Amino acid sequence: MMGSTAPEILKAGKGGFTLRVRSEAGVTKTLHSLYDPVEEARRLVAKASLDPAAQEGVFVILGLGLGYHVAELARRLPRAVLVIVESEPAILDAARSLGLLDGLPAGVRFVVGQPPSEALRAVTRAQLEANMAPLGFFCLPSALAAFPGYYGPIVRALEKSVSVRIDARLRYAKFRHSSATVLLMGFPYFLSREIERALETLGHRTIKVPVSKGEAGEVIVARFIEAILAHKPDFLLTVNHLGFDEEGVLTGFFRSIEMPVASWFVDSPELIVKGFAGNVSPLCSIFVWDRSYVEPMKRMGFEDVHYLPLAADETVFRPIRLSTRQRRACECDVGFVASSMIEAVEKWFGRLRPELRSLADAWAKDFAGTRQPMEAFCRGRPEQERRLVEGLSAKERMDFEAAVLWKATMIYRLSCLEALRGFDLSVRGDAGWAEILDPQVRRLPRLDYYRELPLFYSACKINLNATSLQMPQAVNQRVFDVPACGAFLLADRQEALEELFVPGLEVIAFEEPDELPDLVRHYLARPEERARIALRGRERVLADHTYRKRLAALIERMRARYA
Repeated sequence: MMGSTAPEILKAGKGGFTLRVRSEAGVTKTLHSLYDPVEEARRLVAKASLDPAAQEGVFVILGLGLGYHVAELARRLPRAVLVIVESEPAILDAARSLGLLDGLPAGVRFVVGQPPSEALRAVTRAQLEANMAPLGFFCLPSALAAFPGYYGPIVRALEKSVSVRIDARLRYAKFRHSSATVLLMGFPYFLSREIERALETLGHRTIKVPVSKGEAGEVIVARFIEAILAHKPDFLLTVNHLGFDEEGVLTGFFRSIEMPVASWFVDSPELIVKGFAGNVSPLCSIFVWDRSYVEPMKRMGFEDVHYLPLAADETVFRPIRLSTRQRRACECDVGFVASSMIEAVEKWFGRLRPELRSLADAWAKDFAGTRQPMEAFCRGRPEQERRLVEGLSAKERMDFEAAVLWKATMIYRLSCLEALRGFDLSVRGDAGWAEILDPQVRRLPRLDYYRELPLFYSACKINLNATSLQMPQAVNQRVFDVPACGAFLLADRQEALEELFVPGLEVIAFEEPDELPDLVRHYLARPEERARIALRGRERVLADHTYRKRLAALIERMRARYA
């Protein structure tokens, strides 16, 4: 690049101007004819091979100069999206100072002074916004000669993209074979292993694309393009919409190449995508683990929304014969595994304006005694409070509702544990429990989900479950994992519990925390009854509630819609 040396504007012999610059090599070069730059631009563009498909797509012009060739290309390509890449801001300033850019179409985009990698990302963004329209480009020869280190890498990348016609290769018929190829969003997240194992056990092929938090949408898109071209997947599967950006760059990309997306929400979708309209797409099928979120997601604009509860991986959660050492380390009358929610409460309350914190605290105390969607709870609040919350921005309201949900869950779980004061109770979870729990209660660190949790469930005489209040109807992971181990479960009564199990025969349910002491005493005194219930619970899980069953249902839905 020129560094601090300003370009020199010179008059051309037949009228108009040309520009003299110092090249990367330190040599002085002119970017246009010293005699007739307008006619030179016409000849250059006439000789260029302009792909007919790109004439209605995205057309990249490398090297602005004074814009003579840009004006000629704009005249010849009236329907194309023009992206001008210029390495030198001073060259843009010179062209503007002469008024030579005034007649360009309003939609022309300028990428000026950016590194080649950033310039290519800007081109990708333009393609995404144009629904992956065909790509073409023109490089001003004099600009390439003056700045080969800058324009050379861009030219080579664009030549590769144009020659393989990526836009056409990314679109193809889906579900042509009995087994599916599934693209997985490669986050190290809960359910990733279970989903991958279940799909492969069912005979499907999985392709994992690594994605890191905070990566730019264009970087992720480039990685997906490579995977799609290589493997031709039938659809993408993600959990909780992980990997998707708030602006909808990735959603737009998948929509533009007609790639179906399945997003399985196992946490409140309203706390994840509410307010981010760019993520709504007719090619995105939503699966929610709680039936109460089906209608809200449809109101957001998603056309294809289904209820798909959690399940168990029976290869991990299974009956285990405990050693004496394992039993001594884990055994207790009542075991409880859960987050204290302290960290989540601090995080979400910390995002609120001071005047909203006291309101969120008051709402949480009332919400802790209910099982209903937040929307319904909000409608029942005093008018002044309701109007205040409804008047918040989408982002502020998401933060407010999250703070209420997590604080209410903390209050509810604590009430269940306090009801069992005096019992042989073991609580496994985060360090936050030490801040809120009676010091008399045995508190032990988190357990590894795959290696240690099955041992703990098997060692507890009674496994207590207290469902997060983000689930008005659903049951959580524990409701499947405990019975899968052949262990006894005492869970709070949810609508979904009645659908998925037979309470009283396969699991035992309680309505209110104050019922817990009598229920615990009853079942501690009846080990044979506990064993019969636990066995029936395991049989139910194996018959109906494995991840293989869930993924088979998801694939069937995706095939029915997108084949």
